[in-house]
Amino acid sequence: MRQAGLNAVLWGAFALLILTGSYVMLRACDLGFAPLFGATAYAAPIPDDKLAAEREREAHLRSSIHTEEIRLALLPACPNPLPPEPKPIALEPKPHPPEPKPKPDPQIVQKFEVPKKIEELKGCWQSVRGDIDMVTDDAEQRPTGKARFCYCFGSNGRGKVQILYTDGDICRAGPIARISRDHVFMHHDNVSCRQHGLYVASDITCGNDQSDQTSCEITNLNKKRTKITEQFIRVSDEHCSWGG
Repeated sequence: MRQAGLNAVLWGAFALLILTGSYVMLRACDLGFAPLFGATAYAAPIPDDKLAAEREREAHLRSSIHTEEIRLALLPACPNPLPPEPKPIALEPKPHPPEPKPKPDPQIVQKFEVPKKIEELKGCWQSVRGDIDMVTDDAEQRPTGKARFCYCFGSNGRGKVQILYTDGDICRAGPIARISRDHVFMHHDNVSCRQHGLYVASDITCGNDQSDQTSCEITNLNKKRTKITEQFIRVSDEHCSWGG
């Protein structure tokens, strides 16, 4: 009985020994069952020569990267690209406006003076008063409009006396002029009008007055022999509708 129990114990110890050795061998080869609370296996260790080579390669790569970083840091900064220059726009020259023609100064006129030669009388002359207000030759003296008295001469001292009314009526007569020393004598016959009756003949004598201005005394050859004093200025032929 005792012998049988001893044998069982020995066999059990032998089996336990076998199992323990097998387990240890399996764990050494990373075989066998995984433990209950996670794996306890580890990667096989790398031989020392391979590990040294990998570390040397890593150090070489880090050195190369560091060298390239330094080279890039030393490069000059790239300037910003300049925008393209704008193309010049061809501007068409603006035409210069025509220069305004100088207006004649109304104060600058050629006043009538006693000419030395009859040829200097050539042209048209009008009273400095311009167009004159006309009235009827009666006691009522009703206005009949404005009239432009023009004395126009050729180079021979002959020409036309023209009275131009604003209503279109035109009166004409033929004057004669002559020079005697410091005076000019002019005469015209009656001036006939279509609508405004008759303007009587007149004698006109022009000479220098005390102020050295040439004035003209007009004597109307009517019954009353009325006289008026005028000063004349030169006007254009077109102003008096005179064709020379």
